[in-house]
Amino acid sequence: MYRILLFVVLLFIGMNYVESQQIDPASVDVSALSDAQVQRLLDEMQRRGLTEEQALALARSQGVPESQISMLRQRIRTLGAGTISDERMKTRESMAMEDFASGFDQQPVIYSKKAFFVPSEQETRLFGFHFFNSDNLTFEPGINYPVTRKYLVGPGDQFIIDVYGVSEMTYFLFVDRSGNITIPNVGPIPVGGFTLEEAEERIFRRLSRIYRDMVADEPRTFANIQLGQIKPITVNVVGEVFAPGTFTLPGASTAFNALYLAGGPNLRGSFREIRVIREGEVLQKVDVYDYLINGNSEVNVHLMDGDIIMVPTVRNRVRIGGHLIRTGLFETLEGESIDELIKYAGGFDEKAYNRRIELHRNTGRELEVRDVFADQYDDFYAQNGDSLYVGAILSRFANRVAIDGAVFRPGTYELTKDLTLSQLIERADGLREDAFMERGMILRLNENLSYSNVAFDLSAVISGDKDISLRREDVVTISSIDDMREARTIRVFGEVQRPGRLDFREALTLGDAIALAGGLKESASESYVEVTRRLTYQEAASTSERTGHLFQFTIPRSLTLHNDDASFLLQPYDQIFIRRAPGFVQESSIRISGEIMYAGEYALVSRNERLSDVIRRAGGLTPEAYLPGAMLTRERRKGKADALTQSLEQSDERVSFSGLDFSVIGIDLEAALRRPGSRDDIYLQDGDELVVPRRLQTVQVEGEVLNPISMPYIEGKGLRYYIDQSGGFGLRAKRRKAYVIYPNGTAAATRNYVLFSSYPTVMPGSQIVIPQKPPRTPIPATGWIAIGSGVSSLALTIVTVINQIGN
Repeated sequence: MYRILLFVVLLFIGMNYVESQQIDPASVDVSALSDAQVQRLLDEMQRRGLTEEQALALARSQGVPESQISMLRQRIRTLGAGTISDERMKTRESMAMEDFASGFDQQPVIYSKKAFFVPSEQETRLFGFHFFNSDNLTFEPGINYPVTRKYLVGPGDQFIIDVYGVSEMTYFLFVDRSGNITIPNVGPIPVGGFTLEEAEERIFRRLSRIYRDMVADEPRTFANIQLGQIKPITVNVVGEVFAPGTFTLPGASTAFNALYLAGGPNLRGSFREIRVIREGEVLQKVDVYDYLINGNSEVNVHLMDGDIIMVPTVRNRVRIGGHLIRTGLFETLEGESIDELIKYAGGFDEKAYNRRIELHRNTGRELEVRDVFADQYDDFYAQNGDSLYVGAILSRFANRVAIDGAVFRPGTYELTKDLTLSQLIERADGLREDAFMERGMILRLNENLSYSNVAFDLSAVISGDKDISLRREDVVTISSIDDMREARTIRVFGEVQRPGRLDFREALTLGDAIALAGGLKESASESYVEVTRRLTYQEAASTSERTGHLFQFTIPRSLTLHNDDASFLLQPYDQIFIRRAPGFVQESSIRISGEIMYAGEYALVSRNERLSDVIRRAGGLTPEAYLPGAMLTRERRKGKADALTQSLEQSDERVSFSGLDFSVIGIDLEAALRRPGSRDDIYLQDGDELVVPRRLQTVQVEGEVLNPISMPYIEGKGLRYYIDQSGGFGLRAKRRKAYVIYPNGTAAATRNYVLFSSYPTVMPGSQIVIPQKPPRTPIPATGWIAIGSGVSSLALTIVTVINQIGN
């Protein structure tokens, strides 16, 4: 790769750079060049205007060996594309001069773009509208469209003639205004007005006069003739289109290209009688439906410069709706029947009632309804303004029966002639083993569309003694034994692994049920197992004080199969209760943290374990322990209180409660340690957590004060001092409701008397809270009117009473 790049430098940068880099041109290996790299050399030669011989001479002058130059010449000629000989270079220059001399202005052509418009909803329902206005289908004209052999050549078209073989030459020739192309040493050749096929034949015949071996028995020179640039054409689209006007298109464009740019026919325009006018005469009538329905591309004629596309007003249009593949507004021609309209609409859909079409017609005075039946479709002709509607089939079955319940294949079946119930059961693969044989039912649709019930003896039907003939829409229901009785279960409560409900099964024993429930827990009492049983329906036939039967058993933990009590047979709806052993206590523990000698988890080994007992086991307190701040938290027992809390929060959004799963118990740890066993030395429970903080030295003020803050505790200072240090009360402060939360979780509120208030004591670690007054609800104008009315009435009453007293 490095040598290849040096070779490019040798050819096109110059000797000075080569000498400065001390590059030896003799070391270049042309065989290492890829085709792409040779093509880059050819492109650079063309950009600099170098011929093949000039480029090779430059390489030779810089010391490239002759063998490499010969190889390079061969590579260039083998690659072919882009090869530029001296003669070709002159030919291109002469062609450019000729085009300029001929007066052709080769400025870039600006082709017309599709017109923008906003159609109405009714216009979008025109059949054919989306053909010219769809994002998925476009007739945008393009300069790269392939042209057909029937393409008419005209001024502005460009021919590329490539002569190769023994003789090599490339011509780029434009057709001038006279319709000619001029080949050097050949002369002008008339091609304008001829088809592309005819023009190529004329050019080939003239070329063969100077390249005679083109027509030899064994030709050695060949010519490839093709169109390069295509001439622009200008056409006018007039009449009932969305955007009539003059459009510039490529010469290979068709009528649909021009109609696409104009938006296609509008609500008043015809899709089926579009006329292409050339030199004052109608060249062809264009029926868009013929293209859309039959795929006939012959209607899409190629345009020429100056053509006119005329879209007349529509003469006959009908509206089609209902159950057809396509619905909307359709245009009809004279002599087209309803059958043709159905074809344009894509035919009936899968739910269509195709035996009749409802037609609404304007008589000139009023509307009338016509019934068009299937045998009239091919000879009934719609008129302008008609509306056709295809209804749906009935949502009913002509021959349906169904069977459900205790059969192997429940579902819907065909009602054949003389079908009986036993035959339907046989079609459903017969009865299941749990079928209830005493009674089945048929839900039958009566002639007046009401329903009746037909009961039958299933055993008699199966035996053939009392078979039943079925009717349309009969629904047969065969119940199973389980459907005919209450769900049979038993329930296991208490000290088993999986207490709950179990499905009853025949020959189920007490031991079986306990095993199905996961077996006994370690906490279970083996000697106190109870089974309760409901009264049978015979026993419940008369009233008595007894509501059930009670059985007590002793069950071994091993659930031995031959144990008499464990072999007790259960009946449906029995309830089994496994009691907890009286002395069993679940292992429990508490956690102690903070200023404790040995903080951590401690097991409760006694039912009467107290605060002082655990502190003693933990090695006592550290010297930094702050006893007044000791706090005990206990897991909450969720119950009615939680339900009440939730109810209050839902009923009043101003009410909120702590979301914690524990509660704080205010304790006096100092008193508990000073007097063990006293009421301050409370009993502990599983999950309790005792926190003994380090000595506290701050007081926190929050709530409705100007500057909520924490500040150092000063002995002897009261609540008002700390409030003043926080900026004083806020505007909405409830001063008489201020309270203090102490470090151990207890709180003390302000005591209010007639003339003064007594504030609670503040101690280190306290939290002073100033509540906020609830926002006042402004009294509306109607409220003030009511108050004024009440005051006026009261004043009038007082005046009346005074006057009566005076009299």
